[in-house]
Amino acid sequence: MKTSTSTVAPDPVRDARQLYKTHREAASRESKVKNLDILWEALEGIRSDGGRDYSLAEVGRRLEVAGGLKTQSLRNAQGTHFREIISAYAEGGSGSTKYLSKSKSQVEAALELITDPSIRATLRMAIEEGKRLKVVNDNLHAAFKTLQVGASISATPTTDGQTQVNGPITQFHAVPPRLLRALKIGVDRTRLAERGMTVMEDGSITDAQGETLFPPSFVTAAEAFLAENSP
Repeated sequence: MKTSTSTVAPDPVRDARQLYKTHREAASRESKVKNLDILWEALEGIRSDGGRDYSLAEVGRRLEVAGGLKTQSLRNAQGTHFREIISAYAEGGSGSTKYLSKSKSQVEAALELITDPSIRATLRMAIEEGKRLKVVNDNLHAAFKTLQVGASISATPTTDGQTQVNGPITQFHAVPPRLLRALKIGVDRTRLAERGMTVMEDGSITDAQGETLFPPSFVTAAEAFLAENSP
């Protein structure tokens, strides 16, 4: 006969809870017991709200609203036991006791809360790659704003399914070399494919979800222009 066993979920803030109970039982003044209770409610409130900021500034703000200790009291000698509980709670709740500056972006604030350095580094690399691709796209747009096309470009499908550009393209010698390079890199079909983008038969560029990033004839016009203006 098998004996059924029940699994109890681990308490991530067990150490903080034990500290809270220990200091509460040892408190000789009713005011300290009250302030410890207010502190615990504030910490539970941060966790319940999905917050990760357990800095003295944030905790102190909540305590003052609830009628508990002021932030300065947390920082001085009488706040030692309170700081111990806050630090233990933050560690157990995967939070941070460091002040999260409001001037920081939400992305930076979130990255600082990731304790695994390898995961944090991987996410930073992905974010930097996204920023770099944005610069490339901006350069592409700048290049096309600089281009002067002698006649309107229209796309005509040929018998083999490819797109043919109608109308002459006026050579514009004032286009800076850096923009030509950006344009060439930006429409490189192999490079686009490596990044999950596809050049369609009509010359448009779509992403992995099928959303159109650049309109029809974009790549066709770019390649035709580069053929006329590349050294």
